Amino acid sequence: MGADARNDKAVLSIFELKWRPQDNPLITHLWYKEQIKDYATVENEIQQTIIDKLMPGPLTLLLKKKEWTISNRSCPLDYVGIRLPSNLVAQRFLQVAELPVAAPSANISWKPSPTNAQMVYDNLHDNVPLIIDDWESFAGIESSVMRVVPNEDKKWQLKIQILRPGFLTKEDLEDCFNHEIKVEYTTKNPELSPWMRYKHYSITGHVRIFDKLEDIKVLAKEFESENPKIWILLTQELIDWNKEMIKWFKEGWITIIPRWTKSNLASCAHSLFDHYHTAEKSWINLLFVERLPEEWIGYWIMNRVKRSAEV
Repeated sequence: MGADARNDKAVLSIFELKWRPQDNPLITHLWYKEQIKDYATVENEIQQTIIDKLMPGPLTLLLKKKEWTISNRSCPLDYVGIRLPSNLVAQRFLQVAELPVAAPSANISWKPSPTNAQMVYDNLHDNVPLIIDDWESFAGIESSVMRVVPNEDKKWQLKIQILRPGFLTKEDLEDCFNHEIKVEYTTKNPELSPWMRYKHYSITGHVRIFDKLEDIKVLAKEFESENPKIWILLTQELIDWNKEMIKWFKEGWITIIPRWTKSNLASCAHSLFDHYHTAEKSWINLLFVERLPEEWIGYWIMNRVKRSAEV
């Protein structure tokens, strides 16, 4: 959902439409790298390398904001999140617009982020004048948000902090810099990222994480409902290893969603929010999600699942 990042009134309309807290900053989207200097200052070689090697792409880089360039409503801090999307339709739109676009996900703030036009409409209905339908998003989960900061130890002068994990992982950045700079996930400074301060990815029902299918019977007893409507989101590998138990579930009170596979975590990420959205539209009381390996893409999938399972 986009608005002119320089225009207070336009930016305010985003917060109102999303029911978004106004101290939760927005990301500014640009068309090409040379625009960055108009709105932010690149202060070191590490930032420049991220821009040169990884943009455009699914990442947001926090940079020192130039005064009077971006609306304080969009970003009330000294830093601004800069993103250059790789999607060709988004690039063409930004090229035609010829302005910096403040653009959070097109949903009600605490709901799962939409990954296609229908999910946008289900969130916002006729409250927006236009929805551009470019089929489905590639990654399915929001961009990685990162910044470069001074390093505490003496090995490196600077380090990269990932404030919001995304499609570009800690391992990707380490490889990009040949393991010559420290990269870390952090939850410090929550005011800097549009993800860290408030509840996200909620559905009407409850989300619970499980490791073994045997856990589900125990976890389900904690849920107070005479007629629970339960879905299990799990990998094909777990189905293959537990065929007898799966058969019992299918004949009982649980619906199986066997669309994930550990051999293709990218597909799990791509479909996660779509499953959440479908579960909400189907009035699911309880959604069980299998725990995936927390490395590479699996880390940021489970990051989103854990956030949605917060009480």
